[in-house]
Amino acid sequence: MTQGFRKLVLIMGLALVWLAAWGCGESRAPFAGHYRSEAAYAGKGHIDLTLKENGEATWKLEQDPATLKFKWKVEGKQLFMYTKEGAVLIVNPTEDGKKLSMDISGSWHASCPVDQCITFVKVSGER
Repeated sequence: MTQGFRKLVLIMGLALVWLAAWGCGESRAPFAGHYRSEAAYAGKGHIDLTLKENGEATWKLEQDPATLKFKWKVEGKQLFMYTKEGAVLIVNPTEDGKKLSMDISGSWHASCPVDQCITFVKVSGER
């Protein structure tokens, strides 16, 4: 093998290792499932939130025909949800993922502000 070919193989190998490490985030499995808001939201009923293990999620308000789709990931002790519009929602799981407190304030908080917080309760495992 030539020196140039060895360098190319080494670079390709390092790139593959980097991609594999980047793709290995924290497991979504403990949080995947169907959740429902504890209280009605904005006078339009409860919110159904579905988190799939593949990182996809849906948000459906009872009295609204639209379903919002977004991506989510686990990072540290929080979940981060990313909308198509670029918004980031911070979610704090409690009770081993049976409850989720979602910060909808649009700002970064260590915890969920009471007046800008939606609490979801897990209804079932992943659907």
